[in-house]
Amino acid sequence: MKLDDRKKKILSSVIEDYIISAEPVGSKTLVEKYNLEYSSATIRNEMKLLEEEGYLEQPHVSAGRIPSTKGYRYYVDNLMKEKNLSMLDINYIDNTITGYGDTEKLLEQAADVVSKILLRPTVLTLKSADLLEHIKIVKISEKLLLVVIMSQNGTVKDCIAKLTDTIPDERIDELSEVLNKNLLGTPLENLHIALNNVIEKELEKFSTILGDISEGIKYGLSKDRKKLNANVESILDLPEFSDVEKAKNFVNVLSTKDIIDSTIEKIEEGNLGIIIGSESKELLLKDYTIVSLSVGDEEKPVGKISVIGPKRMDYSKTVATLKYINSKFKNLLSTENKVRGEKNE
Repeated sequence: MKLDDRKKKILSSVIEDYIISAEPVGSKTLVEKYNLEYSSATIRNEMKLLEEEGYLEQPHVSAGRIPSTKGYRYYVDNLMKEKNLSMLDINYIDNTITGYGDTEKLLEQAADVVSKILLRPTVLTLKSADLLEHIKIVKISEKLLLVVIMSQNGTVKDCIAKLTDTIPDERIDELSEVLNKNLLGTPLENLHIALNNVIEKELEKFSTILGDISEGIKYGLSKDRKKLNANVESILDLPEFSDVEKAKNFVNVLSTKDIIDSTIEKIEEGNLGIIIGSESKELLLKDYTIVSLSVGDEEKPVGKISVIGPKRMDYSKTVATLKYINSKFKNLLSTENKVRGEKNE
């Protein structure tokens, strides 16, 4: 069903009122609060049609309606008007994220600021420019390998690979030699992708084992690149978590980082991504939304900040906050690069 202007206005009003109130919205509320030029009977009929088409849900027979995942998606894609941040929020961001130098520390500050403004947990995904210097494989047991990764910046990372098949001891050195020949100088964040290319080119006979190593590297390095700013105290004050079991479930979601990480990785670099409820295909995330944006230059972002919370989220303010943070970082990085250029002249 194509939504006409009347249905769009009613759907938008329901969603915006529910975001603020956390209470099911009825026709009387819409008439009184939003000055819609329709009668209560007309609004009730339109809300029923929107429910039948999957844009709204009715939690109880006698209750008003709340948005569904489909309703939120339509709102975000077609109806949402992006808010301007308040001067209070702008001043807080500008006064907190200052100076230059340690990009990682500035990103951590930014993720913390976003969490405090929106009262939602954030996940910071760091981009690394570090390159591979050497890789060593050590056999721990028949089904476990230790993968030691040394970078050109001098850092050492240990990753564990759980094997599907076994590998003879005498082939371990051969494996390490081929990997070093093919992977030297590879950015660490692309290491698992480059390894898959090596499998296709030179080591097809070890494809299963190298596939396991690739997964071990991907998981091991991603742990260092992602930082969770939980802000649990604030979010547990939300009406959604007045039920203790629901609160426990959300804390469980935050602790299940693999699921959150894999969902965030589906969002393309450089793009604003909003994954709502069941769109993630993850059962644990069916009641939650992730809003994510890369920070820094589109060609070479320095990280990604993702906001996690219930589907009842102020999408407009969330997007505006992330975009302002991004513009702030672009200015900081541009100024820093300019200063470096002047020093080198």
